[in-house]
Amino acid sequence: MNRSTRVALALLFTAASLGNTGCQSQDLPIGSGEPSPDSSAAALLVAHWDGYVENFKFRSGSDVIQIDIDTVEGASIQGKVRFGTGAAIPPAVDPDVGYPTSIGPGDYYDTELPYEGFDFTMLDAQLTDRRLHFAIDPRELWTGWCELQTSYLIQPDSDAYLCMPNGGWGTGAAGCTQDGQPADCGYIALCRIGVCDCDASGCTIDARNTVAFDFVVDQQRADGSIVFGSAMYNVRLTRDP
Repeated sequence: MNRSTRVALALLFTAASLGNTGCQSQDLPIGSGEPSPDSSAAALLVAHWDGYVENFKFRSGSDVIQIDIDTVEGASIQGKVRFGTGAAIPPAVDPDVGYPTSIGPGDYYDTELPYEGFDFTMLDAQLTDRRLHFAIDPRELWTGWCELQTSYLIQPDSDAYLCMPNGGWGTGAAGCTQDGQPADCGYIALCRIGVCDCDASGCTIDARNTVAFDFVVDQQRADGSIVFGSAMYNVRLTRDP
């Protein structure tokens, strides 16, 4: 093969390579490669998504789920998730009363199933091709309430803390007590089950991934699943233009 033939073939392969690159850039699917802030495909995620959970009802009887994805910047995806159609839960203001205050003193506080009326933060969101994974922590609801609490060392030789002293509490038909004084049963219930993450400096919620989402996304729909405890349910979402 002479020199002029080699040059001609090299030019031919270069042109073909450039042509293929152009086609790939036009057909970029959502999340393909590494998402970037200016990726028009990944930017399709930034929207309000409305939908429902199949064969499941929240406390109000609703099956509605709404997701607002606010930003997609590189590998960072940020947004909020709201469940059901229940009334918005007002912020916690009283550390001595259980929260939410709509829960009766004899009712069970479910810290694994998300409550309605609260915007939960998307955690660890990842977009791979057209598949979106993320999670929420139902306990995030109690962040404000926990941060109003005083932390108590429950054993002198341990590093374990609660939002009430260890012992001195009681429950009965007449109500609840703390160190012989009347106390709110909701406050005692939440502290007893350890809803707050407490240390020597105070209490808060250290978000952990306990409700997982898995979707396949296109321009107008996102279909996938949500896991509550050990049960998985289908979720159908539609993009609000």
